[in-house]
Amino acid sequence: MKAQWTQAGLEALRKGGVAGVRVERLAEALGITKGSFYWHFRDRGELLGALLEFWSREMTDVEFERIRAVRGSLAARLAALAEDVLEKGMGRYDPPIRAWARSDRKVAAAVAQVDRRRVRALASFFEEGGFSPAEARTRARLFYTFLLGEPQVRAPAREASELRRMVNILAGTAEVVDRRA
Repeated sequence: MKAQWTQAGLEALRKGGVAGVRVERLAEALGITKGSFYWHFRDRGELLGALLEFWSREMTDVEFERIRAVRGSLAARLAALAEDVLEKGMGRYDPPIRAWARSDRKVAAAVAQVDRRRVRALASFFEEGGFSPAEARTRARLFYTFLLGEPQVRAPAREASELRRMVNILAGTAEVVDRRA
């Protein structure tokens, strides 16, 4: 049941921001009494902490473990991560958590820590792909900011094959044409 409260809390956060995470509303959405909440959490603050922990663990640690297990090239790993984040919704909680972080220093610190872990994990993929540590970090940051920003871009829409080309460029497996020559 605690997992149901957490999932309902995450969806409330996604739809209405941190102000939308209200025990009464969650109980109503789950079709259970408010008393059940207090069996699993001391208070709303503990639930909010659980939401942040779930996001950190499931959308970072578990996801990067899964991507690390992907067999194949750097491009295959990047494509798998991009598909999870952009197509399967692994990034759906990032915008509301980042919005929450703008008004809560504890959350801001947690987001900064997650960002560092994600960039380090991505950089390790690029290093394993043969890039120097400095180049790997730069490519990791480019890819990470792309993953965070892409859902915010509505127009122009990304072409179907464009994601694969982006991944191949960052992985160093696509020829980038210099038109200045």
